[in-house]
Amino acid sequence: MARAGEGKGSSSARERSRDLGRRQRRFPQAASPSRHLLPAPAAEGSLSASRPQPLRFSRQRAIDRMRQRAAQPRRLRRSPTLAEVLLRGLGLSLILGLTMAGLSQLLQSTTPARPDQEAMQLGDPPPTLPIDLFRGQEIPALQKRLAALADQPGLTVGALFWEVETGAFAGVRPDQVFPAASVIKIPILLAFLQAVETGQVRLDERLTLREDLRGGGAGVLQTRPLGSQVSALEAATLMSTVSDNFAANLIIDRLGGREALNQKFRQWGLQHTQVSWWLPDLEGTNTSSPRDMVWLLSQVEQGRMLSRRSRDRFLDILWRTQRPSYFRPNLGQEVRIAHKTGTLRSVVGDAGILDLPNGRRYVAAVWVKRETPNDPKAEELIAKLSEAAYEFWSAEGEPTAAAAADSPQP
Repeated sequence: MARAGEGKGSSSARERSRDLGRRQRRFPQAASPSRHLLPAPAAEGSLSASRPQPLRFSRQRAIDRMRQRAAQPRRLRRSPTLAEVLLRGLGLSLILGLTMAGLSQLLQSTTPARPDQEAMQLGDPPPTLPIDLFRGQEIPALQKRLAALADQPGLTVGALFWEVETGAFAGVRPDQVFPAASVIKIPILLAFLQAVETGQVRLDERLTLREDLRGGGAGVLQTRPLGSQVSALEAATLMSTVSDNFAANLIIDRLGGREALNQKFRQWGLQHTQVSWWLPDLEGTNTSSPRDMVWLLSQVEQGRMLSRRSRDRFLDILWRTQRPSYFRPNLGQEVRIAHKTGTLRSVVGDAGILDLPNGRRYVAAVWVKRETPNDPKAEELIAKLSEAAYEFWSAEGEPTAAAAADSPQP
């Protein structure tokens, strides 16, 4: 009975197992709902028991993703064209340029200027040597005549004549250094007008007459009471037209003093022009040379030193010089001369721009030192030298070109 019971029991168990198998084959998901969530426990000692199932599935998913990415077509990067490269470079250069410009302005606004930077103002020509101007040809005929006239005992001559149109020139000892006397007021007037252009000085500002600036000799300001005032333009005009020494000292002081002027003269390229003493300079310590003065006036005439308005004012003041020019005695009244004379016991000089009736224009500067104080032969010699230049450039035809054609380069 017991075995019959066991056989019956085992038969029932086999039937239940077959019934469960049929149900699993018919409804596989319902029969094992957790099959995909957790792996079935492996039999002890089997190969699968030694391999963690979650790690195997994670590795498989990673491999699948790598295969999918490898199967996707890659997007190739396009090489930039030449135009794009140039455009990018231009943009970068623009950005760098703007940055550097901003930094430069910032440094300029925060760094104090040096004295030599302050002296070089707008309107100043670049430093150059006066000799660079004379690239024209020397005129042998005029040169020979000037040398013959200058050969006089007791007199030492320095002279230079330069024609504006052709650049032709002739002279005698043009680099000889002479006491400038009142001819020094020409570069002082030029420096004053440059200061007006740059805003350092106003034409209508008032200058006070002071005892330490009082100058004797020529002029009218010395008759006015100390403490009274004149405009800067009036002082500059009186300095040149009536050679007022008090007015000249006012202008020198207003421009920063003698050393400031000398620094500007050097920046212009003048080699022998210097203010060493207040006016009047009876000892002749203020100096210049014919080449310096001709070069300076030629630069003004060609519009390189001043604006047109300031140049017109400069020439107008020199045209109104009251003392007759030493160039004038043997010239016709139709010749117009913008000039400034200088006179000491030991030396006389004159420098200016001469306009001839035939349309020619030349620049002249002459000094004559005299061994005998106040020797009138010095003034007469300047007149003779001026007459020789006048006759040469007043001749009919083109004497400058004809004479220069046979002359060597200087």
